[in-house]
Amino acid sequence: MAQKTDLNINPYYDDFDSEKNFYKVLFKPGYPVQARELTTLQSILQNQVKSFGSHIFKEGSMVIPGNIAYDGQFYSVKLNPTNFGTDISLYINNFVGKKVVGQISGTTAIIQYIAFPDDINVENLTIYVKYLDSDINFEFNPFEDGESLIAEENITYGNTTINAGTPFASLISLNATSIGSAASIGDGVYFIRGYFVNVSKQTIILDNYTNTPSYRVGLKIDELTINAKDDSSLYDNAKGFANYAAPGADRFKINLTLTKRLLSDTNDTDFVELLRVQDGKIKKIETKTQYNIIRDYLAERTYDESGDYAVTQFNPSIHNSLNDRLGNNGLFFDTETTEQSNTPSDNLMCIKVSPGKAYVRGYDVEKISTTIIDVEKPRDTESIDNVNIPFEMGNIIRVNNVSGAPKQRYAVELYNQLGGAGNKIGDARVYTFSLTDASYSKN
Repeated sequence: MAQKTDLNINPYYDDFDSEKNFYKVLFKPGYPVQARELTTLQSILQNQVKSFGSHIFKEGSMVIPGNIAYDGQFYSVKLNPTNFGTDISLYINNFVGKKVVGQISGTTAIIQYIAFPDDINVENLTIYVKYLDSDINFEFNPFEDGESLIAEENITYGNTTINAGTPFASLISLNATSIGSAASIGDGVYFIRGYFVNVSKQTIILDNYTNTPSYRVGLKIDELTINAKDDSSLYDNAKGFANYAAPGADRFKINLTLTKRLLSDTNDTDFVELLRVQDGKIKKIETKTQYNIIRDYLAERTYDESGDYAVTQFNPSIHNSLNDRLGNNGLFFDTETTEQSNTPSDNLMCIKVSPGKAYVRGYDVEKISTTIIDVEKPRDTESIDNVNIPFEMGNIIRVNNVSGAPKQRYAVELYNQLGGAGNKIGDARVYTFSLTDASYSKN
């Protein structure tokens, strides 16, 4: 996918056209250098990078690991807005990454993230912590409602220092702690619209106070044009300082921001999905580099030498879609929707496929969670009369001189001579015993 920003406009006039097959801008003495030529020169080189990169990597693929991760144990702690009359929002950001202790509980934790009130999802200033103390059952004891928090080291903000051992915040008096959920990504590089784009370390909250989120999580793509007013480093600094009377050239920027979207939001024009969770369970996660054309070559080679095979078996099972609450083994209640956003009904069944991994036509196919596929139940019938249906089962042995009849579905012994004499040549199971439509023959 190419960039969406059109630079063939005032004042850039980047008129690069790949179909013209121009691969160099050849400057000549005595001819003035045009601004559009300098921009086009970059576009020529970028088109070469894009052509090579697209052969190796799929759009949106991770190039240098900045792996996406889901945290369903993102412990939240609601705080009072002030501490000894001081607004804690003035300094609370300085405590990120710091170890704090509950004054009453003695519980120790590290602050990982801070959410400020937004009058929508967050009513109280909330910190998200990683507890460091657990009991013999590896369960964490959260902070107690109403207790104060103490830092284990001095924290300085502005001209003020909060000394170690001094309370810097306090929990609200009721239901101060809960478990939220979050997603995070590390520093890395992704192949986006022909560019190798840096991604900075980021964390977003999925649900502030519950850990059963249902979202698509990924990178939002923003193409920006930055000038000196947006970034002061673009002013001329030829003398070692910013000359505000001499703004430099603008910059084209691609910004990748970790964001979440509803499962029903499938508009991926400016979005690369990396993670999907439903009711707190991971349904999809991208942790590997997705190769492009070169992957086709490797898949062809794998298929030629190994064919199709399963590494971890997929186990399918069939279920009713609608759970009638009477034990019909249905998967969804009438107040829910299926994984494919259909309404469960008696006319719909579900095929549940367990996690597994296989190589199909040489391509690796891996499912990390159970997949449920909706299928309409066959309801159409047709009656056909006076039609013979051929049916064969097992081997037919024609015998003469029968004495009695064998018990059907029981095993019998086979001998090479009549009456059980001679040598035993095998065993068989009789499924049916009847006369043929031919006359008796001594042969």
